[in-house]
Amino acid sequence: MNTRTRTNILIAMALIVAAYVVFSPTDAPTVDVAARNDQAASRVREPKADTRPPQSARLSLLSLAHRVNSAAEAGALFATHSWYVPPPPPPLPPPAATTESLTPPLPTAPPLPFAYMGTFTPDGAGPVFFLTAGDRVFDVRIGETLDNLYSVDGFSNGQLQLTYKPLNIKQQLTVGGGP
Repeated sequence: MNTRTRTNILIAMALIVAAYVVFSPTDAPTVDVAARNDQAASRVREPKADTRPPQSARLSLLSLAHRVNSAAEAGALFATHSWYVPPPPPPLPPPAATTESLTPPLPTAPPLPFAYMGTFTPDGAGPVFFLTAGDRVFDVRIGETLDNLYSVDGFSNGQLQLTYKPLNIKQQLTVGGGP
């Protein structure tokens, strides 16, 4: 060990001793075996102290006695509690079905699959309406049938009247101005 390390250790020990002297209690207990034996002997000879609580403590306990009147209420102090909440009742059933609600709705025609493209009126002949459905183009005249589903019935007020043949339901297609 070099001298510098020894010096540091001595300084640390000196600081510890100084701290003990400064911060130690001023009334250091002395060990006197004879005095201890005398104290033990005097304790044996002394009568036992009253182990009951003092009068003021008895009065405070009596003031609390009215809080629990029966053993049943005392047992409720540590009763178990449940945080379970029952689910809501099921919804009420719908009202009884009437004869009106039992009848099925009337069938309806599907929306028209055609879009108006234009009109051509040759000299001395009826107008020809050009309709599209998807990528197909139809040239129809009044009285013709489209795809065996729609018949062209007439034209008035900018509306082309068509009939959906399976259900015999009339529908109209707006075509703009008259021919």
